[in-house]
Amino acid sequence: MESAAPSPRAALATPGASRKRRRSQSPPPAGEGRSEPALARPRFGENLDLILSLQGKELSLQRKIELAFNFVTAESNRPSHGHRADSIKLLRMVSFIGNWVQSILILPENSKRVSEPFDPVLDYRCWVILRFCIEKKPSVSISLNLLKPLGRVAKDGLSRVLLGASFDGCESSLLFERVLDCISFLFSSNTRAFFSAGVDLWTSCVIEAIHLVQKVSPNDKSGCAVLQDLGNCLLEQFSSFLRFHANPKNLFRPFVDKILDPLLELLVLLNSQANSIEHKQAGTTLKIAEEILSNGLFHPQHLSGYFGLKNLNKAPIAKDVRGSYHRHLFERFKGIKAESKAVLLAGFGYLLQLFVSRARNQSTSLAPRGTSFRNQQKSSDASEEPQHHGEFIFEVFMQFMEPLMSECKSYSQKDFSDLGVTKLVEVHCMLKSINEILRTVTDEKIYVPTEDTPEGSYLQFLQDIYRVLILMAEKLYDFWVSAVHLEDTNIKKMLPLMFVEIVVAVGHFVEIEYKVLGGDLAKLWSMLFALAAINASSKGIKPCFLLTSKISSLSSQVIHTFSELRQVAHSICMLCNTVRTFRSVAGPDVVPRPFSVASLSFHKCLESLATLLSSQTLRDAICTSINSMPEGQSSRCIEELTVDLTDTLKWMNTCSEDVDLESQGESLSISRKSVFYQKAELLGRHLCELYTSVLDSITVTSSNTALVARSVERLVNAIRPKLSQLVRNDSVSSSEFICSVVGNNLSKKQCAKWQKIPSLSWMFVFFFRIYTSCRSLYRQSVGLMPPDLAIEATELVGNSFTVCCGKEWTNASNVIAEGYFAWIVESSGSLLDVIETLSQSIPKNHSGFAMLLYVLHMMALQRLNDLNRQINAFDYLLEDNTQQFDTEDRGNTAVFKESCCLEAARLTNFMMNYVGILSSGENGHFQCYEISSSWDLSICSLDEGSFHIATWRLLCENIDIWSPHASKKDLKSFFSNLMKFSFVQKRSCKDEENSGNQCSHREITLHTISVELLCDTIIYDRKVLLKNLASSFCHALKKSVSSFVTRADEDAFLDISPDLMEILDKLNNKKLVGGTYPDEDGVDKHRICENLLNFLSTVPGFHSNSKSFLRLITHILHLERLLLLALLRRYELCNPIELIRLFICCRRATQNLVSKFGKEYPESKQYSAFSKLIGNSDSLIWLLRSVQEIIHLSHKIFEEHTDEKKNTLFSLVDKTSEIFSTLANMNSKFCLLGPKKRIECSLEHSASESDTSEHDAQTCDTLESSALEYVKIMAEQLEKTATGIPVTVKDRNCVIKLENCYDNVCWDTLLCTMSCISGFLWGVVSAVESTIKDYPVASSEERKVMHQYASNFSRFIAKFETFIDICLHVLFMENKDCGSVDLISTRLPQELDCENGFLNIDAVMDGWTMHQLKLQSDGPPSIPSESHNFGLFTIQCMKRSLLENLLNGEGPFIAFTLKELYTVSAAIVKLKGLLSFPRDVCRQECNPSQQMSLDPMVGTAYIALQKIADMSNWPDMFSLVWIDGILRYLEVLGTLPEHKLSKELYAQIVNAHVRAIGKCIVLQGKSASLPTHEIGTSMKELNLQNKSDSVVTKYIMDRQNRLNSLKSRLRLSMRKFVNVASNMHLSATIQVIERALVGVNQYSHSIYEVKTGESNGGIVSSDVAAGIDCLYLLLETVPGNKRVFKRTVPGLVGALFNIVLHLQSPLVFYTEKLPSLYPDFHPDAGAIVLMCVEVITAFVGRHTFQIDACHVSQCLHLPVTLFKGFKHLAGQTVSHSSEKSGGQTVGQPLDTEEYIFDRQFSIDMYAACCKLLCTVLRHQQREVGRCVAVLEDSVNILLSCLESADPKMVRMAGHFSWNKEEALKCASFFRRIYEEMRQQREILGKHSIHFLAGYISMFSGQGPFRTGITREIDEALRPGVYSLIDICEESDFQQLHTYLGEGPCRTTLANLVNDYKLHFQSDAHISLLVYVM
Repeated sequence: MESAAPSPRAALATPGASRKRRRSQSPPPAGEGRSEPALARPRFGENLDLILSLQGKELSLQRKIELAFNFVTAESNRPSHGHRADSIKLLRMVSFIGNWVQSILILPENSKRVSEPFDPVLDYRCWVILRFCIEKKPSVSISLNLLKPLGRVAKDGLSRVLLGASFDGCESSLLFERVLDCISFLFSSNTRAFFSAGVDLWTSCVIEAIHLVQKVSPNDKSGCAVLQDLGNCLLEQFSSFLRFHANPKNLFRPFVDKILDPLLELLVLLNSQANSIEHKQAGTTLKIAEEILSNGLFHPQHLSGYFGLKNLNKAPIAKDVRGSYHRHLFERFKGIKAESKAVLLAGFGYLLQLFVSRARNQSTSLAPRGTSFRNQQKSSDASEEPQHHGEFIFEVFMQFMEPLMSECKSYSQKDFSDLGVTKLVEVHCMLKSINEILRTVTDEKIYVPTEDTPEGSYLQFLQDIYRVLILMAEKLYDFWVSAVHLEDTNIKKMLPLMFVEIVVAVGHFVEIEYKVLGGDLAKLWSMLFALAAINASSKGIKPCFLLTSKISSLSSQVIHTFSELRQVAHSICMLCNTVRTFRSVAGPDVVPRPFSVASLSFHKCLESLATLLSSQTLRDAICTSINSMPEGQSSRCIEELTVDLTDTLKWMNTCSEDVDLESQGESLSISRKSVFYQKAELLGRHLCELYTSVLDSITVTSSNTALVARSVERLVNAIRPKLSQLVRNDSVSSSEFICSVVGNNLSKKQCAKWQKIPSLSWMFVFFFRIYTSCRSLYRQSVGLMPPDLAIEATELVGNSFTVCCGKEWTNASNVIAEGYFAWIVESSGSLLDVIETLSQSIPKNHSGFAMLLYVLHMMALQRLNDLNRQINAFDYLLEDNTQQFDTEDRGNTAVFKESCCLEAARLTNFMMNYVGILSSGENGHFQCYEISSSWDLSICSLDEGSFHIATWRLLCENIDIWSPHASKKDLKSFFSNLMKFSFVQKRSCKDEENSGNQCSHREITLHTISVELLCDTIIYDRKVLLKNLASSFCHALKKSVSSFVTRADEDAFLDISPDLMEILDKLNNKKLVGGTYPDEDGVDKHRICENLLNFLSTVPGFHSNSKSFLRLITHILHLERLLLLALLRRYELCNPIELIRLFICCRRATQNLVSKFGKEYPESKQYSAFSKLIGNSDSLIWLLRSVQEIIHLSHKIFEEHTDEKKNTLFSLVDKTSEIFSTLANMNSKFCLLGPKKRIECSLEHSASESDTSEHDAQTCDTLESSALEYVKIMAEQLEKTATGIPVTVKDRNCVIKLENCYDNVCWDTLLCTMSCISGFLWGVVSAVESTIKDYPVASSEERKVMHQYASNFSRFIAKFETFIDICLHVLFMENKDCGSVDLISTRLPQELDCENGFLNIDAVMDGWTMHQLKLQSDGPPSIPSESHNFGLFTIQCMKRSLLENLLNGEGPFIAFTLKELYTVSAAIVKLKGLLSFPRDVCRQECNPSQQMSLDPMVGTAYIALQKIADMSNWPDMFSLVWIDGILRYLEVLGTLPEHKLSKELYAQIVNAHVRAIGKCIVLQGKSASLPTHEIGTSMKELNLQNKSDSVVTKYIMDRQNRLNSLKSRLRLSMRKFVNVASNMHLSATIQVIERALVGVNQYSHSIYEVKTGESNGGIVSSDVAAGIDCLYLLLETVPGNKRVFKRTVPGLVGALFNIVLHLQSPLVFYTEKLPSLYPDFHPDAGAIVLMCVEVITAFVGRHTFQIDACHVSQCLHLPVTLFKGFKHLAGQTVSHSSEKSGGQTVGQPLDTEEYIFDRQFSIDMYAACCKLLCTVLRHQQREVGRCVAVLEDSVNILLSCLESADPKMVRMAGHFSWNKEEALKCASFFRRIYEEMRQQREILGKHSIHFLAGYISMFSGQGPFRTGITREIDEALRPGVYSLIDICEESDFQQLHTYLGEGPCRTTLANLVNDYKLHFQSDAHISLLVYVM
């Protein structure tokens, strides 16, 4: 930009005559002429010269703008203070420049073109100048014509968008930014700047703004956001102009003529973008557009005219209506329809919604308080308002609908085949507009039947719309049928979309008023079936899937609607009737009817029926409707079903003349064309599904059981005549059954041909399914009948033994059941005979046979269930102690049992035949099945492809029924398939979809069914099943392991123990090089093996079978060997990461198996085999050495320190450590007193078994000795690994200085060594601890035995301790320039020898180990007592920088080594503490405090906790893991009463815990809570908006889980310190917590960290939050009778109230919409308030504490403080400015964060307040009696939160509202307050009337929102309300009755009293409250 030119006056030599000439001269070019420094030029007269320059004509317009811009820039940069010597004041100058710049902006466009091409409107400097003038002088005159240049700017922006110009860094982008800045400031400083402008000015500007917004709204290019903001700013101001115009009537016609069309188009566009994530600003623009339309068309002054309108088609029309200007809008609607503006038609519905919203808001504001909306009367201020707004709103709806109606009528008369795609698009837009209007009618409840005219004209109008739409649908359907074969795909895509709108419209009519459909429900079903059929014929087009969903939804909606009308049976029967008549129109002589499917293929019709009737939505609707049906209607429903079923059977008899095609043996394709085939498939597949769905869903209760049973009997009577012909015992044949079905007598030859007809199987399916459903329902009824009726009913069915009782069991004839079909005919054939007959006679090459086989399997299972019950009855009768029969009867009973067992075995064999087919991979008659196929659980959709899935599901779900009768071969085959489907076969896409889909609409596969069975406990509870499962699993695992074998001869050795020493020797000799790796199917074999091992890691019970257990361990060791060989030889050729993960799975499975094995005491032989396999030294070395090799190799495989590497390797180390821990724990238990003690106890209780006591004792001794030897071997092997510190130096012999040891350590090897030692020691600790816990009062001899056991390992433990101490000093301590010198430091040399990769520390270890053993043998050393009271002086010797690096995530292996170092030290200290016995018991005494490195370890822990608390960013998540080791050490140290820490050090450690807990609370945010909320869950639910981003979500959840784990460990550590603390230490703890609660800053006592905020509440520090948490911990741990605690209670409670009062604000109920990338400085205010409330409640509930009276009143007032205005909170997103720690600089605007309402938190807070009030009522009765008014306020506030939400306020104002489930939870909490008041009758009895009156007023609609309480909430509160009534006296009710007066409140009181007398009142109060009724 050019520099400012010199002032004209400065260039003059003399003033006067030549001034004009000099002004006309142009400035010299750049670089020419004389220039002076700016500071040397005089300022006097500069402003005057600028004015003269701007007024003159000599300078160009660009130059003038430049001069003005320079002036503005200079003034903006000039300091605001100082002396100004200008001749003209600045404000006058600003006024002049403002007027001048406006004059050049509003110049006519033509004049600019004549003078020069430059347009000042598009120069951003002009807008900067204008912005400056408005800022300096807000009263500057603004020209109304400024709207013209604003319109030109918007037009220019639109042109640039259309041309695709870029806005990056160009001047045009700067122009739009400056214009937006200018007008935003103008409108904010002068909101009425353009209110006086004419409508034409506004119109020209607004139209350009609308076009601009319309184009940039879907555009996501850079710069478009600024343009959209510019358009929004102009449109928002225009909305205000319309709202506050003096005469809105004058604006109506111009608005409709010029602005309505583009604004409607914009409205439709924005509504389509409103819910899109990509268009974030669409919602804001949509609100502005809606406001413009509302103010322009539906201004409050316009509404009265709309209410005066009548239907324009009605005559006569009143004169005032004829001349009403409102008609112009509806005339424009007709014009839009005539002009075929399809997009604008879609906006009619949105306009109606805006009108209804504005009209109801207006009427509500005019209505007096307490009146309802529909009963409002005219007021004096609004005499033009009609009396019945609802009626006239419907009249306006008719006006909106009429142009669309007329258009629909015209299209219903046309032939759609003559229309093109363009016209079809217009029709689609018109249908969408109709749906938007109908949606508004539905949502706003515009039509109310009670407000209809006496003639029912409103209903008639709706029916007219419905008829026109149906007529139009018929035309469209005919066109679709004819257009199926068209090649125009655009037409094929449009037709489904149009029918989607029609179906949706019908759904709206069903919801508005079901009478609109008329009485012909069958026509609606016919339309839906026809649409489904034609839709199935057009598959492949995307809109067809949408139409299928809409058809299913409408079907379920119809069922639900008629269910509410108690006519669900009628709707289902009409559905069945429609199914029967669906193909009746296909006959040649039938007159075609609407929605004919005659031209469609029968296969497509059946496919469509299957899709609709098998849809989960419709099935759920039918089941839900039947379940919710009143129990009295159940029998009536069955009766109607029986009538319909009878009609169905008659319908089948009418097709006997059409069976010739099939009976003559025609081919299947020709046979399918026969009417009988069509009817049979409809009957067996679809009608049968409907009937059985109803029967299976009926609810049987004790009150309707008799009626249901009789109705079922009549239903069975209806099918008996035909079914009896099939199941008679004399001849089980289908011939007579065929004659009964066909209805004619057939010859034998004809019957033989009929038996070969495939469609006959559908008839069998129908009758069998009906019979099985009736049988099941009848069984349920019998179970609830009285005994006499039950006996009679079971005799009818043939299972009378099910209701036998008492001596009836002694009669064997009562136990004998009849056949399966005894209900049909007395002498019926067996089910097996029927199965064999049908299997031989029915053709097997069609889908009907598949469904028939499935039904036969169901019947077989029903029969097996009966046989099992009968066999159990026989077993009971044949028991030895049942001496009820003589020998003959007992023999008959045995024969009967054998007969039942034989039948059960044969039925089971029938079902197992298909398991064998699954094993072979072929589905028998159904060819090869697809393993990845799925089934939707609908029997009517069952076919050849899904038959195997359905059958497998039956077998898996009923394994307990058939498994007792299956042969060994069948069980082996079944479990082999179970393994194959669960693990071997690859998961299908359906499984992956269903795994993340929690809804009920899912499909199942063989894999999902098998996995569900494996998760069921039934196969683990039965030994036979578990044995077969274990055997099959071993075989599967062996096969999986064999896939990793590289040599063929190795397969034979997989069943024997692997030779691990061979591999270890090769590792030592470096001979493992080269080799091959099998790479075929690598991914599948990894997946299979991983799935098997993961299952083995969790499965229970495999240890019970010793053979399988040892085989599994053997296979796992072989797999580990093969995996390590593959990694070491050629890891580049395989997938090494997958192999390492498999290795981890092996370790996890091994740990689980060993753990389960150790839970029981095995036999000597079993334990011996186990010890040989995994208890020898080779296996132990293998466990350690293999991990070391993998970790060494991982540095070549993984990238440097990635999360994947750390997760994988540390998991491997942990699992190996857990194996050592499990082995040590198990064997240590065997060595200790447990086995012998248990055997001795068992011998005492069973003297008869004394002969076996010697054998048991011998077994126990053998087990003990073997286990002791095992533990010694473990200790010896680990001792060998702890003889030196491993280093990375390759030289065989060298010397390393002490200060250089840290840099040369091999951390991988050291980590593995530490980890295994830690596992071993903690295993021993766990065994000793559990033994002491089992025998707390053990004798001294037993304690000596225990100590003797521990003394076997004293040398090893001493060596481990010395090794740990040396590692700590060598690696982690500052050994140079350290002022503190301990015993280890004095023995450490300055240099250490390195031999074979290890630092030689033998001399130091041996010397100190002998010193330790000497101390233990001679008693405790005489160390001065002050040495135990150590301080933090040794902290200076720690490497502080090392800890900082570890906390930042550097050196993960070093960090985990430090963790294991602390863990080992904790185990040693713990073990010493457990074995510290008195001197009279044992000569030796262990002192846990005798640890050389106690000082530096405590100091290191202190520094680590301080570093965590001081971190300003998110800590590395892995640092939270290794900190666990430090906390574990502190936890153990805190449990020892002899730690003798000084008070100062103790306080510092506690303070470090507090500060670290506070940091965790800050990082947790809203999920922070007290320990009571974290029981049973790892974290609260996160409010994540980016749930689709699974990586981010998983990371955040993992982060929260680790934070929760860290905080729990911190709490546990602090609890241990507090639990054993003395009064001195406890006082120090309380002082630390008290200082934290008050908010005392640790660095300055004059700074307090509890601060007040503005409207967003206050803030507290992390220490304050931690003080609350630790105070609750103190309450749980410390007894309340300690004086040191009791005297601080008032101050602590007062501090809690202080925190709540500082933090309380509406923002506490909100949480961040997206998780922060960096943490807050302060904890979440809402979480802290909730914690305070809960801690206060805990204080109030402790009897040992005396709460001050003022604190009690504050407790009662706390709910008012928190929940006042709760119902007015925004339920969606709110914005809040907050300062984050992400590099905020001074002067930078604060970040604006988006917050969403935390629904779960609001429930928690509500529950906490209710609990607080209940606790105060229970424990502080005296003070409550003085504060009843405060209590009443809080109760009323909490009750108001349960008031039902106003839907309009929720939708329009965005107010918060709980859903029904959430409100019911809160109601259950609130009810307890009323119930607690009843317990305090003496104090609150006389005040209960006030609480009852509050509830009655709220229930009766007199609350703040006047909406009352919903029925569900009232039911939840009723027990509490009855409690209030119970403590009221008679005088109270008289007073309340008088106070309530006439109205709904008195009625509510009467109803409450009546219900109270019925449900709650005791006999003593019968005479009370009679007067109320």
